[in-house]
Amino acid sequence: MQMMTNFDYGPIEFYTIGFDGDRPGPAVLQAIDDLVDSGTVNLLDLVFATRAPDGELTVVELSDTTDDAGVPALDLMGLAGLDDIELLAENVPPGRSAAILVVELLWAKAFASALFDAGGSVINRAGVPAPIVNAFLAEHVE
Repeated sequence: MQMMTNFDYGPIEFYTIGFDGDRPGPAVLQAIDDLVDSGTVNLLDLVFATRAPDGELTVVELSDTTDDAGVPALDLMGLAGLDDIELLAENVPPGRSAAILVVELLWAKAFASALFDAGGSVINRAGVPAPIVNAFLAEHVE
């Protein structure tokens, strides 16, 4: 009988989410918390980046915030390094901010193990943001 690989972690993804103000509102943090509570993702890291009007980037780790009320718990704080953060935040325009999330895709963990055991690997992955999907489908699907 062949042993099945059991990875400790599934695939992870980095997201840069732009918004006005210096932090996302409570509804965004609640939505992240809901994904964690449902077992869909595991929040590994969360960083806030703000670009001043002069272009200077300020980075605040979630652990550095003084008001953690309503903020989801992190599993691997500090996973996003400064180089990652600067690269992910390079398109944040002056006067705007971003939340940089690192999430483990729990739903894909078992699939990743099975794929590995079968000698397969993900060669490419592309994502399409929900607003684009919905706009396209609204125009093309009856």
